[in-house]
Amino acid sequence: MVTNGLERMAPGAAGPRLSGHEALRHARQAMDDAIIAPAAGDPLGWGRGLHDALAELADILRRHREASERAGGTLEEMAQLEPRLVPRLDRSRAEHLPLIERADALRETVAAQMGAGRVDVDHLRQEAGRLQSDVRHHMAVGVDLMYEAYERDMGGEG
Repeated sequence: MVTNGLERMAPGAAGPRLSGHEALRHARQAMDDAIIAPAAGDPLGWGRGLHDALAELADILRRHREASERAGGTLEEMAQLEPRLVPRLDRSRAEHLPLIERADALRETVAAQMGAGRVDVDHLRQEAGRLQSDVRHHMAVGVDLMYEAYERDMGGEG
């Protein structure tokens, strides 16, 4: 689900605040940048970059979950507008906590590897890429649900 209840500072000290979909997109972009950054010369530095990107992603996902699932939040509003969407809304809701838990677990793995002085870049890239793909899918489904709830004309005149 994509909501407007999230805010995140854009890159740069005095940048504009990002919200909703843009905050999630920014966190995904930070993840992508961290995943594809060169690691050969400084795998621990690469790990720090991934660790920071995962922390940002987990934070944004928590805010997204809160904005979506709270009473009167986006999920409830869409369910009221379009009850036929409830099964898909429920599936989307069920994705929130596992995505957050995966981001946190991967961040802990990165931290543990950095603490041990050995970062398995290939494995971490694979896991981070899978998480990225699942977040992207969640966002795409959310955009479709929002379109169907708020924009789609279900027939009738004019």
